[in-house]
Amino acid sequence: MKILRVILKTILDVLEIHLPSILLFTFTISLFLQVLLRYVFKFPSPELYEITSYCFVWTVLLGAACAHRYRDHLRFNIIYEKLPRKVQLVIDITFDSFITILFIISLKPILKQTFWYHLIRSEVLGIPWTYLVISLPVFMILVIYHNISYVYYGIRELITGVPAKTEGKPWE
Repeated sequence: MKILRVILKTILDVLEIHLPSILLFTFTISLFLQVLLRYVFKFPSPELYEITSYCFVWTVLLGAACAHRYRDHLRFNIIYEKLPRKVQLVIDITFDSFITILFIISLKPILKQTFWYHLIRSEVLGIPWTYLVISLPVFMILVIYHNISYVYYGIRELITGVPAKTEGKPWE
């Protein structure tokens, strides 16, 4: 069981921390080269534009999944923080359950549509659009996984009163 946890944590780290970091680096370099080629050498590069677009979409969605993993999304919690801990838990469990149900319901048609996109290819590089839009189902699966664990730990804390140990943020 411990080996499965280590494997799962490694997969999550690769998908939510390392891959977005590599993609952000690639995005930054390709954007820099794109500007350099266009404005200094007067030679625009459509290849770099497509690479930048693909990297941007993947970085945003995987970064959002990472932010969700650490509960570091933007929140309007002025009233929420003033509520008792048990009420906060009920709110968290309710919203996490609701989002999870919505994502599970919408996952099948989104996957169906995603795999249809193999017929369309990008203009310059000829990459199937499936590789671009598969980032949305990956994001949804990651959020579903995190929400299920948050609901479990929230219910456990609601019953026992013992808060779950949270994973430290890699950037702190």
